[in-house]
Amino acid sequence: MTRMSRVAVALVLCAACKPEGAKTVTVNIGQVIDRSGSIATPSWADSIRLAAGTANQALKQAGRTDLRFALVDANSGNAPDMARAGAIQVVKSQGAKAVITDSSQDDIGINMLAYDGDPAHALEVPVVCMACTSPNINNPSANDADPMKQAALRNSKGWNFRTTMSDAYQSRVVAHMLVAAGAKGDVNGDGKFKLAIYASDDPYGHGFSDALRKDVLQFASHAVVEQVFHDVKAVPTEYDWAADVAKLTDKHNMSSGKVDGIPDAVVAISFPKFEVHFTKAYLESKTKVRLLHTHNFRAARVLEALSSAVEGQEGTSQAVLGDGNSPRVFSDDLKALTGQVPAFRDAAAYDAAMTVMLATVHAMRNNRLSSAAGALPRAGTVRRRGEVRLRRRPGVPGDPPGRQQVTAQALSAAMCAAPQRRSTSRS
Repeated sequence: MTRMSRVAVALVLCAACKPEGAKTVTVNIGQVIDRSGSIATPSWADSIRLAAGTANQALKQAGRTDLRFALVDANSGNAPDMARAGAIQVVKSQGAKAVITDSSQDDIGINMLAYDGDPAHALEVPVVCMACTSPNINNPSANDADPMKQAALRNSKGWNFRTTMSDAYQSRVVAHMLVAAGAKGDVNGDGKFKLAIYASDDPYGHGFSDALRKDVLQFASHAVVEQVFHDVKAVPTEYDWAADVAKLTDKHNMSSGKVDGIPDAVVAISFPKFEVHFTKAYLESKTKVRLLHTHNFRAARVLEALSSAVEGQEGTSQAVLGDGNSPRVFSDDLKALTGQVPAFRDAAAYDAAMTVMLATVHAMRNNRLSSAAGALPRAGTVRRRGEVRLRRRPGVPGDPPGRQQVTAQALSAAMCAAPQRRSTSRS
């Protein structure tokens, strides 16, 4: 069965809720993704566009002429302030019923709008992140000095979702690799295992770095861990990467202030634009200290910029695609659309859009709603002890008598309750 057929089957399940003679309603989905910053990847938008086209074609095949999906755009710049402004734009000005975004810092920044106390900022639509990996996101026990940020991380209002896994899982793999080398991590023979972690100074970098430090100390309690962070607002062509390489590979520990020996390994955790320049500086330093990369190193822009210099580099990452027919069809369709094979996170971008669209149909069917139109922020919901209880919003002026509409809360709940579709991505 092709992916189009599978989507059509999922959508046709809602055919019974289609009212006779219903007009076509367009549900806008906002994509607030990086177009110009440190993780800009054009194929992410292409993958989201492919998902929308696939869903609309499937709806047509299923006889669902009352519903279609459209995309509205804003540039996140991989900068929280820009991402917040973009999210407000696509929801408040362009009527988006859900937002797809990218990095951890952008996702957290957008979700903070739900907790800043300003009604003008309240999006009240699902936010789906397709490239955020910070372990603190959606963690009910997350702590932060900023109460608003802590509330966003804990996601008590339940608006936030993601289609990529937490770095907490990848950090354990990295820790196992490090401890398995040499004498429980000691590869330079000085009698101790020292790890230097180099990360971006943002929620992603800190979250991954802290998780890795915790796992390394769990597997090797004797280990010494140094953490060094770089400014995410740095201009890559002007920043002194060589100076950071020197700090990482000398005997001085920037975290403890002690002189505790040359590290046995350095792990890099940063965004693609920074990974390129850091890796060049690292190779030029001629240091013998082992360098391990993490998932952003496999971004297309890194591979293109470093070219043959990537030979011999090592590290960990989620897969670009999973196994089986679904990823194969996705790959074929994306290549037909763009002429390019899927890049890293393309599948997660596609899955984010498809999750929102399937949840829309699921919410309509399960709540016996006859239209996807409506002012979603006026919807009502009651949350207690983590359980969502929906109440349908009564018709507003202009609605046909008795017609009820998909609420943002119903969509959010459906994203939690909808049956699992076969994902194109794999961890």
